[in-house]
Amino acid sequence: MNLYEYQGRKILEYFSIDVPNGKVAYSVEEAVEIAKTLFKIKKSLIIKAQIHAGGRGKSGGIKKAETLKDVYEISKEMFGKSLITKQTNKEGIIINKILLVEDIYTSNSINSEEHYLSILFSRDEEKNIVLYSRKGGINIEKSSKQDSHKIYKEKIDPILGIQLFQSRKIGYNLGIKNNESIKKFQKFVLSLYNAYKFCDALLIEINPLVKTYDNKIIPLDVKIILDDNALFRSKKYSFVEEKKHSGNFIKKECTFDKDNKKFNFIKLKGNVGCMVNGAGLAMATMDMIKFCGGEPANFLDIGGTANKKRVEDSFSLILDDKFVKIILINIFGGIVRCDTVAEGVINSYFKRNYVKIPIIIRLQGTNEKYAKDILKKSSLPIYYTNSLKEISNKIKKILVTIK
Repeated sequence: MNLYEYQGRKILEYFSIDVPNGKVAYSVEEAVEIAKTLFKIKKSLIIKAQIHAGGRGKSGGIKKAETLKDVYEISKEMFGKSLITKQTNKEGIIINKILLVEDIYTSNSINSEEHYLSILFSRDEEKNIVLYSRKGGINIEKSSKQDSHKIYKEKIDPILGIQLFQSRKIGYNLGIKNNESIKKFQKFVLSLYNAYKFCDALLIEINPLVKTYDNKIIPLDVKIILDDNALFRSKKYSFVEEKKHSGNFIKKECTFDKDNKKFNFIKLKGNVGCMVNGAGLAMATMDMIKFCGGEPANFLDIGGTANKKRVEDSFSLILDDKFVKIILINIFGGIVRCDTVAEGVINSYFKRNYVKIPIIIRLQGTNEKYAKDILKKSSLPIYYTNSLKEISNKIKKILVTIK
């Protein structure tokens, strides 16, 4: 799970790591109110779009403001804008929140050299890695290619954790050799590693990382990716909860928990919605959809222990997608019974005022005949198939009529 920058800042603050003063805003009016307070600290502010993508600075997602008028005009321009960077698709990502922080570069106390530092897990080496470089900032990708020998790597034993001599070595390689500076840097690295472990992170990236004249270590930007498999320890993340907004939307990627049993849903940009039990079968089904000329609208695995309510909830996600033109249900009834799937589909369909979307269905396994009888009595626009080849042919025919 990717965190926004402002959420990552909260984690750093939780571990007593100093970050520039700042606050997130969800509207132009809120941004102006926040700026009034921050201008009492610094003469200029940095306004940063909050999206899950890098390269914001080069795409107009990070701007400087020196007056309240600047804040108003910049935030008004950003909110609702689709920001396109090298890490987004061609449609970009809509900005619905911005972060206002003090501009520390307005002070002469800042060291002009920017560093890069990240902590991540290496599956190949089965160790945590501290990756760092003297050269950081917006051109880190370019500089790392040109001077790959200046990229340092420190291996950390996941059981022993980072050692004091390793944190000192990292500081020396970054050019931090003053005795007082190195002590503060060691404290920073140890705190950052503790944050990495505590939050079950896959990555914590600080870019740029700077040192002031009074030996303060300041992370100007932070990117954190959490391990999805550890999100059940949700109480850990109470300090990074996101402000909720009203409105109709479909979640891009989520894991739903119903009666302590999960199903997984990922929204895609296609026209064929699919509901399958089992991740392997789901992937094969999506490949088949593309092979016959369609585009999967989602990945949806209801799991092997799905009940009627879970089927209903998961099928509703497909019906809520306005781009779906065909729905494909591919179920192998083993632990989950075919009639359970049929009843859940019918309940979900009729709660949507009987939306006319054709359904291609393949039900095989436990209570298969009973499930088909239930579906026939429902009068839903259903096409029954017994194989992936039949499904493929039916999708092709329906797509032709739609076009």
